Amino acid sequence: MLGRRKLTALCLAVSLLFLVALYGYAWSINPRDLRICEIGQDDIGALVRTQGHAKSVETLGSGGVKVELLDYSDFARISVFIFGKVVRAMQSIPEVVTGAQLRVTGEVQEFNGEVEISVSDASRVEILASAAENRLQLGTLALNPETFGGMHVVARGEVDGLSTIMDWGKLLISSGGDTFWVEDKGGRNPGGRIDIFGKLLYNEGRGRFEIKVAGGTDGIVPHPSKAPRNYTVVSLRELAANPEALEGDSVAVLDVVGMAGEIIGTSFSLSDSFDGERYEMACMVFGWDWSTDNRNVEEKAVVEFSGTWDYYSSRAQWQITSDKFTLSLLP
Repeated sequence: MLGRRKLTALCLAVSLLFLVALYGYAWSINPRDLRICEIGQDDIGALVRTQGHAKSVETLGSGGVKVELLDYSDFARISVFIFGKVVRAMQSIPEVVTGAQLRVTGEVQEFNGEVEISVSDASRVEILASAAENRLQLGTLALNPETFGGMHVVARGEVDGLSTIMDWGKLLISSGGDTFWVEDKGGRNPGGRIDIFGKLLYNEGRGRFEIKVAGGTDGIVPHPSKAPRNYTVVSLRELAANPEALEGDSVAVLDVVGMAGEIIGTSFSLSDSFDGERYEMACMVFGWDWSTDNRNVEEKAVVEFSGTWDYYSSRAQWQITSDKFTLSLLP
């Protein structure tokens, strides 16, 4: 029979083990609130809760979603993996886009040598603020361009240098209400009624079929003319209705009218002061022609502009761009 001292020691040991187990259980089911920078290798297996702005959002082949969270206070980052079954159960998943502020709760794991958070329940992803509320100072963007690259941002400033950008290598031909785009980098439109000779190709960037007028027997000439050999003569109506049937063929479209130029969009700059310095940022709204539809946006107007912050190598500059009109006048 155990002595009193041994029995007391055994009870204390069992109690201690129970407390350790209870602490471990509580540690595993009750999330700890941590900043992104505080989450590391020592937290693997623990349940944590943290928040940040979505810098990138990637849908994976498994149906899951990988989000990179960014803490604006110190620019710390961490990847968050949301399982496919969770994505399917989330009504708010359309709001999980770059620029949105999220609070996530999940288990800390290691994947490919990196610490990440794994989310296994739809209730553990909260939208704290939409991407439309991701307001940043121009100076913050200018001083940390790569940090915010690819994110949806909202910036305010004074408008300057409004300019409509055109692609003069495009020609819109029409006849009887039907239209079709022609690519002619040589600018050979003679005006009036014309005949078009070129190759029918699909333009991936514009998402449409176009007639590409190159060299050789291709051309744009006054109507009437004779189509070159091996060109399929087709009416504009037939071509517009079923371009797939002639993809890759040399075609001749006769007796049409051409209008030179396609609107790319409107470029402008925003300027604002930040920490005593004046910053200016390039901006672009694709598909908007300021010269015919200014919507009261004029030089020196103060606006809020939302779009994607990205680097354009062709211009060697960072800029905010949008594929639709997203400017709001401010008082």
